[in-house]
Amino acid sequence: MLQPIANSRVVDVVRDRLRAAILAGELAPGTRLSVPELAKKLQVSRSPVREAVLLLVGEGLAVEHTRRGVEVARLSLADLLELYELRGAVEGLAAFHAAGRMSSTDLAALRGVLDAQGAAAFGDFRHFRELDVRFHQIIVDGCGNSRLQRHAHLLVREMNLARPLLVNDPQHLTRSHEEHRAVERALRQRDGPAAEAAMRQHLSRVLHTVKAHHHC
Repeated sequence: MLQPIANSRVVDVVRDRLRAAILAGELAPGTRLSVPELAKKLQVSRSPVREAVLLLVGEGLAVEHTRRGVEVARLSLADLLELYELRGAVEGLAAFHAAGRMSSTDLAALRGVLDAQGAAAFGDFRHFRELDVRFHQIIVDGCGNSRLQRHAHLLVREMNLARPLLVNDPQHLTRSHEEHRAVERALRQRDGPAAEAAMRQHLSRVLHTVKAHHHC
């Protein structure tokens, strides 16, 4: 939960605390981010809290309304589908570059994640999702492009707000795991075009599965 802060870089700490609370579900979608209340809980002045809240608006984790102030963002199904479209483009490009830049340590970590994910597909949905995030993060972090990494991480953060809309069917998760294996094989072979194609196909297929699941 939110705890008092004693730190010289107050704005950064407040932003990080609030972001973590949002992503963990402690601050649910639609929760009003009242500057006076948050400042009191965190035991800091209002100015850094106000600035931190606006930074979260810039990250897409909060939205500002003319009359209601700032609230934790609510993501609709349409928002989630847009995020998958963007991730296909951004992470496809990341996979292309990662094929030539990932270290042997990165590739070994990727294989370890996939080995654990295969078992989690049958019942342990939460762990599967954690490993899914880790799989994509390793690839993005290995692409060697800081701006690409920044945009990819922002998209993943936003997707945390749409967790209730994700599909947890074992058949879907098993297929995702197989598609992850295809991406990993291309990366291991240092085949950038194949890695990009596999990543784009994977996220496109997930997008269509989500649409079918929600009958749209």
